[in-house]
Amino acid sequence: MIAEIPTSITKIFESALSRMGTNLPKHWAEQKTKFLIAYSGGKDSSILVLFFKYLKETYHIQTPTLFYLSHGIRSIEKEEKELLQFIQSTGFPYFFVKKKFQNFLLN
Repeated sequence: MIAEIPTSITKIFESALSRMGTNLPKHWAEQKTKFLIAYSGGKDSSILVLFFKYLKETYHIQTPTLFYLSHGIRSIEKEEKELLQFIQSTGFPYFFVKKKFQNFLLN
């Protein structure tokens, strides 16, 4: 599992929730709202995953599902291995899809 979320990031999450109110995550928990997170491996989607981990631990929302799609346009095997390790460390269910790239010859 992901190590504990750093206090500095938790404070940012709490600040954001205080601005929008905690009713929304409470509503999500009560309604058993399901979430699918498109994960790209970038900073934005990584912090989003941590935010949902925080929401799950604090407000007991449903466990989100993560989805990663490799377009196969370029070879990023090492990076994808690290992405997969991060996704697995969340403990969230996930789909890790690798699309096969086809080369076309142009005359």
